[in-house]
Amino acid sequence: MSARELAACLCREGDRHLTLGQPPLATAFYLAAFSCHAPSAVQRVREALAEAQGAPVVATLEAWCRGDGQIPTIHWDGMAVVSLTGTLASAFLATLCPDHPTSVLHTLAGLLAHGHHGEVARRCDALLATHSQQVLELQLTRALAWVLSRVQVDDGVVDYLRAFVESPERTVAFIRTHQQPYLSLLVRTLEDHTSGHQEAGSSASQQETTCQRLMAALGPGGARSQPLPPAALLRGGRYEDCLAACSRALEPDTVGSRPQGEHLATLLVTRAAAAFFLEGRAQDVLGDLQDAFRESPAAARRQFQALLSAEDRERVRVRVQEAADLGFSRFLEAVRSRLELRGDAGRELLAPVTGALRFLLSVAPPGARPALGVRLAECLLLAGDAMGAWALCDRLLRPGNRQDVRPGPRARPRAPLLALRGFCALHAGDTRRAREDFQMVVEQGVPHPVGCVRALCGRGLLRVLDGSAVLGALDYVTACHLWPEEALLAAKAYVPWNHRGLLLIVLREEGRRMLQRRRDSAPAGMPGRRKKAAEAGSPGAQEGDAQGVYQLATLLMELDTEDEASRLLAADALYRLGRLDDAHKALLMALSRRPQATPVLARLALLQLRRGFFYDANQLVKKVVESGDTACLQPTLDVFHEEDRQLLWGHCHARALAILRARPGRDGGAQAREAISYLSLAIFAAGSQASDSLLARARCYGFLGQKKTAMFDFNAALRAEPGNVQALCGRALVYLALGQQKEAVDDIISALKLDPGTVVPEIRLLKPEAQVFITQGLYTHCRALLSQSLDTGAPLSDEDSQGLLAVAEALVKLDAQQPGWHILLTDVLMAVGNYEEAGAHLQKTLGSAPLSEEARARLGLLHIKKGDVPAAMQVLQGLVEKDPGDLSFLLHLLEASERQSLAQAAAQKAGTLLDAGFPEQALGFCSLAVLASGDSDQHLRTRAACLAELQEFGRALRDLDCVLQKGAGDSDPLTQAEDFCSRGRLLLSLGDEAGAAGAFTRALELAPTLALSSLRERPGRAPTAQVLQHHGQRCLEAQRHAEAWTAAESGLLVDPEHSGLKRLKARVRREASSGCRLH
Repeated sequence: MSARELAACLCREGDRHLTLGQPPLATAFYLAAFSCHAPSAVQRVREALAEAQGAPVVATLEAWCRGDGQIPTIHWDGMAVVSLTGTLASAFLATLCPDHPTSVLHTLAGLLAHGHHGEVARRCDALLATHSQQVLELQLTRALAWVLSRVQVDDGVVDYLRAFVESPERTVAFIRTHQQPYLSLLVRTLEDHTSGHQEAGSSASQQETTCQRLMAALGPGGARSQPLPPAALLRGGRYEDCLAACSRALEPDTVGSRPQGEHLATLLVTRAAAAFFLEGRAQDVLGDLQDAFRESPAAARRQFQALLSAEDRERVRVRVQEAADLGFSRFLEAVRSRLELRGDAGRELLAPVTGALRFLLSVAPPGARPALGVRLAECLLLAGDAMGAWALCDRLLRPGNRQDVRPGPRARPRAPLLALRGFCALHAGDTRRAREDFQMVVEQGVPHPVGCVRALCGRGLLRVLDGSAVLGALDYVTACHLWPEEALLAAKAYVPWNHRGLLLIVLREEGRRMLQRRRDSAPAGMPGRRKKAAEAGSPGAQEGDAQGVYQLATLLMELDTEDEASRLLAADALYRLGRLDDAHKALLMALSRRPQATPVLARLALLQLRRGFFYDANQLVKKVVESGDTACLQPTLDVFHEEDRQLLWGHCHARALAILRARPGRDGGAQAREAISYLSLAIFAAGSQASDSLLARARCYGFLGQKKTAMFDFNAALRAEPGNVQALCGRALVYLALGQQKEAVDDIISALKLDPGTVVPEIRLLKPEAQVFITQGLYTHCRALLSQSLDTGAPLSDEDSQGLLAVAEALVKLDAQQPGWHILLTDVLMAVGNYEEAGAHLQKTLGSAPLSEEARARLGLLHIKKGDVPAAMQVLQGLVEKDPGDLSFLLHLLEASERQSLAQAAAQKAGTLLDAGFPEQALGFCSLAVLASGDSDQHLRTRAACLAELQEFGRALRDLDCVLQKGAGDSDPLTQAEDFCSRGRLLLSLGDEAGAAGAFTRALELAPTLALSSLRERPGRAPTAQVLQHHGQRCLEAQRHAEAWTAAESGLLVDPEHSGLKRLKARVRREASSGCRLH
């Protein structure tokens, strides 16, 4: 960047501070720009003056030229700008305002300092001749030039006295402010002037009095009693006097001003040197040196080197280094002693350390500066100045830096600095840069202990924030393994305060998951992962995990001393390491802090069982049960070994059963609740192997009326063991209590398939009304399944067959006196093809008792299976009119050929009876033929004829309609015509003339000859014609001319000479042609 560009940047920064109302800072940036490129700075400030904004800048420059106020320190690009002086301010002001009085005075003071006394006197004369402002100041400046020139000393003294007479206060103030370095010389000159007049016997008493008054105003004593300068006192060994002189010089004067800039730095270094030689004043030395180097580093360094020898300077450096190290150690101790997780107590201890390090960086040899820079960056970060620390780290890591790492055996490692820069970026919110720095440290071939531990902690935090909790926890476990103390420091000090709570929780949970890891953690079907899981689950790997978790838990306990969960994690890790005594001690300590903590009590109970102290274990388990807080034990018990958990399960389960078997005089509800507490602990201990405890607890909940809770336990038992018959029965009873009969029946059926011998006693224990619900539900289920199978024609599956047999047999066992159960078992046996067994069971169970119709029907079916169709026909025809549905079910059990034989035999028998004039006896055979044939048209016509003879015209009409619907498209027209004739006659018998006329008309359309013959036979020519005439007249009245015409035409076919039909036809023709109705 060129000087012009740098000046432009500094001017922009000055503009910004001027806009913010900060004239000193704005003027300092303009002054820095002036030092880089004067034309740019002058142009920018003159533009501000033109806009009426630059007046504060000029006023600030005036104050600095007069020595009123300190030039503030400014920073640019991470570095302090230290070249801003009053001389530079005077030059800037003189360039801006060439005739400005303040600038002129400062210029003259500079000439005096460089020994140009005569030139100063001449310029003052010229200015006094032309300027009306600051006459007094110009006179005093000329007087000092004459005094210093040793040529016109008396003239100078006269000017001083004249100015003092005219304005005493202004004179003294100007001398003290602008001529302070020459004050001793001036006082001695005044004393010499007074003494000379006294020796000459001069009578100028007024002038002598004025001279004495001026000396009194400037300070006590005369030249002979004026103290030596502090530097001279120091060189003379008068350290106390030097210290006092410096302190006096640093005190504000009567107008409140005190030394500034280089003069202040010089005095502070001188006082520090005096305090150093006096011993015992290390803090004073350090404080003055810090203030001096902060005020003016260049002047302070010159004075430091001028006053102290190389050996003394090294001693000072060593002492300051010791003070810095001591202060940093105190800060680290304060960090370790923090009680608040998110607290930052102790930061104030870093302020003197930071100052000491800045001083050391200014005076230390080049070889020692890199380490000092790293420590300073560390202190800045820990004090909260993340950006300043990052800038310093970045500068130290730059390849072009003189202090960069050099190859070789004594090269300074980069790892701590990289890790430090990573934390700086993390605090500044730049996670990308932080991750890159941490990764660079971790990937180094030979890890640096401090840098690697800090980088692991930083990377672990970033992984946690990114959601990779497992990887983050592994980083912290590794860091604790490498250097636990450094990992604790990183977590307590370097991790941002607002992330520590999250980090604590995540590390604690991941540590617990490491302890809970099992050997079967890999998914099935993935050999590679199973192998890795087996390796991770090996005893050696698990012990390594436990050791890492213990170190991690120790870190968490130090991070938050009030976190009980971390203490329990440490105790669990000790248990997994086999250090049972240490784990027991840790738990006792945790119990002393929280005497009723259930997780602690449960762990102690397990340990005591493991160690064989059963009485203590029983007392601890009792306390856990009494606490009622067992829901939190699942993650607690997951840590323990399977054999230890089985010990706890056996103890708690046995205790619960003993409570339930206690004498009945106790309150049953209280017994159940106490047993539930023990069973809950047993379930947590056993995990997936807790079926017995789950069943026992479910029964207890059921006893207490907590049905849904009981259902939850039964479901859990069935998830672990789907074929648990007791769980199925128990859940069925709960379903029944909840009114969910279907679900209850389904569970009972599932249980019966598995173990009927267990289910039947369970059902017998129910109340009678509950047994009725169950048995009726089972019966309905079996009937529905049998009917569904027969309707679809699909054979029963083996599972369904097994279930039906189990249910039917169970129903018979439950109530052998119920005939319906025996009938169901017989049907099931026949449905699965066991006809002989069905017949034997039917004969055996029914014995000599009168047979019911259902039983006789089954016997008839068995006759068919034996080939005795006539006997079966005689049995079945009596049932057909009483329970056709049951008979239809039985017929579906027959083969097709068997049903056909039965239908033919029944039809022949029906025909014989109808021919003999016994329609009542024939009806049963007709219906049997219809059912056996599957509603054959022929058999339906026969039954319709039989029903018509019995005058059951409605049933006969339904059969005939069924025939007509089935044969509407593919039957013979002659047969259809006969069927329509029969339908019309039936409708006429039922009084439906309109329907009958429609049927007659349809028959005449299909087969006129056959229909005429049939209708003339029955109901006869005249009745048929009359029916058609009446129908035609109704259609005509309704103006349905087409239907009326058809009826008339059909009627004339039956009776061509019918006069009424002829008149109807003629009338229809007339009305249809005229479009009107004639009355």
